[in-house]
Amino acid sequence: MTPDRQCWEAVAAVLTGQRLTAPTSPGWRATDLVAWLAEEGWSAPRLVDRRARFQQAGQSWPEPIPDDLSTGLEFARYGAVLAEVRRIVGLDGLSATVHRGAVVIGPDEARLLAERPPHSVLH
Repeated sequence: MTPDRQCWEAVAAVLTGQRLTAPTSPGWRATDLVAWLAEEGWSAPRLVDRRARFQQAGQSWPEPIPDDLSTGLEFARYGAVLAEVRRIVGLDGLSATVHRGAVVIGPDEARLLAERPPHSVLH
Protein backbone atom coordinates (compact mmCIF):
# COMPACT_ATOMS: atom_id res chain seq x y z
CA MET A 1 0.00 0.00 0.00
CA THR A 2 1.32 3.45 -0.87
CA PRO A 3 1.93 5.93 1.98
CA ASP A 4 -0.84 8.26 0.81
CA ARG A 5 -3.39 5.41 0.61
CA GLN A 6 -2.38 4.24 4.07
CA CYS A 7 -2.82 7.78 5.38
CA TRP A 8 -6.26 8.18 3.83
CA GLU A 9 -7.44 4.84 5.20
CA ALA A 10 -6.07 5.68 8.66
CA VAL A 11 -7.83 9.06 8.68
CA ALA A 12 -11.06 7.44 7.53
CA ALA A 13 -10.80 4.75 10.21
CA VAL A 14 -10.26 7.17 13.09
CA LEU A 15 -12.97 9.60 11.99
CA THR A 16 -15.67 7.15 10.85
CA GLY A 17 -14.88 3.96 12.76
CA GLN A 18 -15.12 2.08 9.47
CA ARG A 19 -12.51 0.53 7.23
CA LEU A 20 -12.76 2.22 3.84
CA THR A 21 -10.61 1.43 0.80
CA ALA A 22 -8.86 4.53 -0.50
CA PRO A 23 -8.53 5.28 -4.23
CA THR A 24 -5.48 3.90 -6.05
CA SER A 25 -3.52 7.17 -6.19
CA PRO A 26 -5.13 9.55 -3.69
CA GLY A 27 -2.35 12.10 -3.14
CA TRP A 28 -1.90 14.26 -0.06
CA ARG A 29 -4.57 16.99 -0.43
CA ALA A 30 -6.94 17.08 2.52
CA THR A 31 -9.68 18.61 0.38
CA ASP A 32 -9.61 15.53 -1.85
CA LEU A 33 -9.82 13.29 1.21
CA VAL A 34 -12.84 15.22 2.50
CA ALA A 35 -14.54 14.86 -0.90
CA TRP A 36 -13.80 11.12 -0.89
CA LEU A 37 -15.24 10.71 2.61
CA ALA A 38 -18.40 12.48 1.44
CA GLU A 39 -18.63 10.14 -1.56
CA GLU A 40 -18.34 7.22 0.88
CA GLY A 41 -21.32 8.56 2.84
CA TRP A 42 -19.39 10.52 5.48
CA SER A 43 -20.42 14.13 4.92
CA ALA A 44 -19.33 16.88 7.28
CA PRO A 45 -22.65 16.91 9.19
CA ARG A 46 -22.48 13.14 9.67
CA LEU A 47 -18.92 13.37 11.03
CA VAL A 48 -19.92 16.24 13.34
CA ASP A 49 -22.87 14.19 14.61
CA ARG A 50 -20.62 11.18 15.23
CA ARG A 51 -18.17 13.26 17.25
CA ALA A 52 -21.00 14.79 19.28
CA ARG A 53 -22.32 11.32 20.15
CA PHE A 54 -18.86 10.22 21.30
CA GLN A 55 -18.41 13.36 23.41
CA GLN A 56 -21.84 12.98 25.01
CA ALA A 57 -21.00 9.38 25.89
CA GLY A 58 -17.66 10.48 27.37
CA GLN A 59 -15.71 8.45 24.80
CA SER A 60 -12.50 9.53 23.11
CA TRP A 61 -12.70 10.73 19.53
CA PRO A 62 -11.11 10.36 17.02
CA GLU A 63 -10.68 6.65 17.59
CA PRO A 64 -7.24 5.05 17.78
CA ILE A 65 -5.52 4.09 14.54
CA PRO A 66 -5.99 0.38 13.79
CA ASP A 67 -2.76 -1.53 14.42
CA ASP A 68 -2.35 -2.73 10.84
CA LEU A 69 -2.62 0.85 9.54
CA SER A 70 -0.21 2.33 12.08
CA THR A 71 2.71 0.09 11.06
CA GLY A 72 4.87 2.13 8.69
CA LEU A 73 2.49 5.12 8.75
CA GLU A 74 4.18 8.47 8.10
CA PHE A 75 2.87 10.04 11.30
CA ALA A 76 3.94 13.61 10.51
CA ARG A 77 2.00 13.59 7.26
CA TYR A 78 -0.89 11.69 8.83
CA GLY A 79 -1.12 14.24 11.65
CA ALA A 80 -1.03 17.17 9.24
CA VAL A 81 -3.65 15.66 6.93
CA LEU A 82 -5.91 14.71 9.84
CA ALA A 83 -5.67 18.21 11.31
CA GLU A 84 -6.49 19.80 7.95
CA VAL A 85 -9.44 17.44 7.35
CA ARG A 86 -10.80 18.27 10.80
CA ARG A 87 -10.39 22.00 10.10
CA ILE A 88 -12.16 21.75 6.74
CA VAL A 89 -15.05 19.70 8.14
CA GLY A 90 -15.40 21.87 11.25
CA LEU A 91 -14.13 19.33 13.76
CA ASP A 92 -11.10 21.13 15.12
CA GLY A 93 -11.29 21.87 18.83
CA LEU A 94 -14.07 20.90 21.17
CA SER A 95 -17.67 21.66 20.46
CA ALA A 96 -18.99 24.50 22.55
CA THR A 97 -21.20 23.75 25.51
CA VAL A 98 -23.77 26.27 26.60
CA HIS A 99 -25.04 26.42 30.17
CA ARG A 100 -28.74 27.11 30.22
CA GLY A 101 -30.60 28.00 33.36
CA ALA A 102 -29.77 29.63 36.66
CA VAL A 103 -26.41 29.26 38.28
CA VAL A 104 -26.90 27.52 41.60
CA ILE A 105 -24.32 28.21 44.28
CA GLY A 106 -24.30 25.70 47.09
CA PRO A 107 -23.02 26.25 50.63
CA ASP A 108 -19.48 25.07 49.80
CA GLU A 109 -19.19 27.45 46.86
CA ALA A 110 -20.63 30.31 48.94
CA ARG A 111 -18.01 29.65 51.65
CA LEU A 112 -15.20 29.73 49.08
CA LEU A 113 -16.53 32.95 47.56
CA ALA A 114 -16.69 34.57 51.02
CA GLU A 115 -13.04 33.81 51.79
CA ARG A 116 -10.67 36.72 51.54
CA PRO A 117 -6.94 36.68 50.79
CA PRO A 118 -4.28 36.17 51.95
CA HIS A 119 -4.74 32.41 51.83
CA SER A 120 -1.09 31.50 52.03
CA VAL A 121 -0.02 33.43 55.14
CA LEU A 122 1.93 31.23 57.53
CA HIS A 123 1.11 31.70 61.22
